[in-house]
Amino acid sequence: MGAGLLIGLAAGVVSGSLGVGGGVIVVPAMVLLLGIPESVAQGTSLFVILPTAISGVQSHYRRHNLDLQPTLWMGLIGACTAAAGAYLAVHGDQKLLRQVFAVYLLLVGIQVVYRGLRQPS
Repeated sequence: MGAGLLIGLAAGVVSGSLGVGGGVIVVPAMVLLLGIPESVAQGTSLFVILPTAISGVQSHYRRHNLDLQPTLWMGLIGACTAAAGAYLAVHGDQKLLRQVFAVYLLLVGIQVVYRGLRQPS
């Protein structure tokens, strides 16, 4: 339980402050630290994102940091295609999914470092 609380704390801070999905923290942490199968970690991450996303959206909405039109379209399309993604997570090749997720994390990391070096402080 203690590790789960720390993972939730890290996911909330990172997703709220950087605007990234908490799954970037939750899924690898659950797999590596708690030994949970990847498909279970992915499903858990999707469930956990509901309260954290609502809380983050409220904060950003109050500060007028939300563009509603693209948000609604992305949310609608994301909600419609999430079932297909969940099906792939459960029935797809686990090794391939792990590799794709690792490449995704690597690309996101490279982008964050690149932007951090280009932007003045």
